[in-house]
Amino acid sequence: MIPAREESVFHRRPVRRLDLEARLAGHTFGRPLYWAEVVDSTNRVLLEWAARGATEGLTLVADHQTAGRGRRGRPWVAPPRTALLMSVVLHPARHATSLIPLLTGVAVADVLADMAGLTAELKWPNDVLVRGRKVAGILAEAVTVGDRVSVVVGVGINMRVPRSTLDALPLAATSVALETDRCPSRQALLLALLSRWEAHYQQLQQGRWTLDLWRARAPMLGRPITVVAGDTTWSGTAIDVAPDGALLVRRPDGHVEALYAADVTVR
Repeated sequence: MIPAREESVFHRRPVRRLDLEARLAGHTFGRPLYWAEVVDSTNRVLLEWAARGATEGLTLVADHQTAGRGRRGRPWVAPPRTALLMSVVLHPARHATSLIPLLTGVAVADVLADMAGLTAELKWPNDVLVRGRKVAGILAEAVTVGDRVSVVVGVGINMRVPRSTLDALPLAATSVALETDRCPSRQALLLALLSRWEAHYQQLQQGRWTLDLWRARAPMLGRPITVVAGDTTWSGTAIDVAPDGALLVRRPDGHVEALYAADVTVR
């Protein structure tokens, strides 16, 4: 549920026309499902709704974001209707919270393989890459409501973003349509992602999800990396992820450091 005055701000796509909620019967993710033509940021909206008691699984999709963002406030840029832009409200168990970005990356990689035939790789903590170029990003943000921590997870997948837009970005990026002629519709990818993502999430909630699923898609492990943390830059070797999702990096002197917030580049 969300406050009525908030719901009225957005145009809710007719479920009969898209038939999305009906096709998610029996699921938690995507029920209810809101689809806005324009918002500033799907994460920002759902953080407000989560703070007011939004139910788990509530999903907001947007055709366009005017102030989309990734980690550390970096802008997320995509022309209208060229990317799948969405956020979901979750109420995870305490033990599960820190692993949600990694789990979400696995779900995105799964559906890109199933729906588009793409082999996606994961870069800690929140990037999904195809041939070394970013095709999707994840942003998880928490809000405390009483004694419960809610997490809003945003996902942006470049579907048909044109090369001219991608070339203007500071980081190497790509889109599904540029990588394959099997680019699905945003609606089809949304349905597949919500279903697969929820399956992984329920396993995590039950303590049955394994980090080996992330490790298997992360060729950065075992490779030299550059770490930027605040004003400090240093080099090391990514050796593993810890049970709480931290990246374990071996420094040149042999010391192993656990990273919880940093930018890493594979060398």
